[in-house]
Amino acid sequence: MAGKCSFCHHRTTEGMLPACVGTCVTSARYFGDLNDPDSDISKKLASGSGEVLNSDLGLSPSLYYFDLSAAEAMPDSVA
Repeated sequence: MAGKCSFCHHRTTEGMLPACVGTCVTSARYFGDLNDPDSDISKKLASGSGEVLNSDLGLSPSLYYFDLSAAEAMPDSVA
């Protein structure tokens, strides 16, 4: 559950990636220090393709989505 996520504090303090990032087979997750221009996430955001939800609210979110419009255009599926 995302509300309880600690970004694997026990792993990141040892220089490891959070488990969800390290095991994502589609490489859909990025993690890093936004203040470090050499981190993967900073480089990805520098490309200008990151989007946030409800940006008009001015909440300064730190969760960015890439290719959000393509994902939103996908049909919903049910099992």
